[in-house]
Amino acid sequence: MEIRTFELEFARFIEKFSDHITEAFLEDTFHKRELLAQYQLGEKMLQDLAHNILAEFTKNIDKKTQVETIADKYVQLGIRCREDGLSFSEMVRAFILLKRHIWIFFQDSNFAGQPFDVRSIVALNNRTALFFDRAIYYFLVGFEQADDEESTELEGLYGTLVEKLTRDIVAHMKRGKD
Repeated sequence: MEIRTFELEFARFIEKFSDHITEAFLEDTFHKRELLAQYQLGEKMLQDLAHNILAEFTKNIDKKTQVETIADKYVQLGIRCREDGLSFSEMVRAFILLKRHIWIFFQDSNFAGQPFDVRSIVALNNRTALFFDRAIYYFLVGFEQADDEESTELEGLYGTLVEKLTRDIVAHMKRGKD
């Protein structure tokens, strides 16, 4: 891994306490703010989002992790959320709140009290922010992609309907002339 020891230690620390962070995240997002509460699978979606990000936090913030890896995962999530009819704005807010809960946990833990130089903290913040920025961007790409595919399907159905109606009208008009 190319990331510095501090960043790697922090990422492992987050992974170790991922259940604790997920619990606080769910309490805030689903129970307090009622994000995605109107959806049958809303709580499960938030729990899966937190678990997937936190369980692979070391990989997620690693400089060696290819952008395509993040892109593929979150484009698929965006498509799934669009197909399930979930609110993209609530999902984006969930990403933002999860990032916030990671930093709150970091600040509240003894880990934050360790002597680190400012450059290490800034580098860690930058890697974390970059991951979340990419995840949100590719989530929205997937959401839009699913929206475009749905529009194309509807346009195709509409075109078929118009074509059949036109044939029926033409056939009816020919019968009227005979």
